[in-house]
Amino acid sequence: MGKPDALSRRADHRNGASDNENIVLLRLEFLAVRVLEGVERTGVEQKILSDTHKGNQNGDQEEPIAKAARELWSSTNKAVHSLEWLNIDGLLRFRGKIYVPQSPDLRRQIVALCHDTQIVGHPGCWKTLELVSQDYWWPQMSRYNGQYVSTCDLCLQTKPWRHSPIGELQPLSVLDARWDTLSVDFVVKLPESSGHDAVMTVVDAISKRVHFILMHTMVIAEGAAQLFLHYVWKLHGLLKHVVSNRGP
Repeated sequence: MGKPDALSRRADHRNGASDNENIVLLRLEFLAVRVLEGVERTGVEQKILSDTHKGNQNGDQEEPIAKAARELWSSTNKAVHSLEWLNIDGLLRFRGKIYVPQSPDLRRQIVALCHDTQIVGHPGCWKTLELVSQDYWWPQMSRYNGQYVSTCDLCLQTKPWRHSPIGELQPLSVLDARWDTLSVDFVVKLPESSGHDAVMTVVDAISKRVHFILMHTMVIAEGAAQLFLHYVWKLHGLLKHVVSNRGP
């Protein structure tokens, strides 16, 4: 490489040694988040905030929240900080989220804004809850949100079921004689006693008489059949129906 010429370095320039000391190119004020400084709530959201302010002033709150609000408003500071609550200009905030007073209509408007509008497009329960919880909070908000989404008329009419149709309940037939229809169930993983840790229960559908048969949790189908043969069939003969929650 050649020597620096008049076009690359002037003769009066320094050699550049230690010329970057105590120089900060990106100061902290340049890195502050200022995305939302120009955002202004208008229309429906402005009305929601106004109704929220009125509800807080009227005391439309649950008792624990009303107690926290009284403690905050009794202070002379404009913004009173506590561990979880904050009061700024009449809006009560819980962990940074605006608390919505105990008004069903106001809470319905907020959920509808995050679920019914064309922008969001009727999302599911959890997505709607995520949108609502970005700015608002009230007790049992998740339950209220789930009830709203599950009863939305448009969602019920247009969204398909993603599982097979639920079968109808079938009534049991009229019984003729005792020990013709039995119900069988297994109570397993009990404290071990004399080598047994499970009980096979056989109940007659008419007389409600029961056989409690000691067994082990690891008994397979063949072993259960042998127990049934030894303790039930030899006493009551051949049966017609067996009802069990373990399948046919």
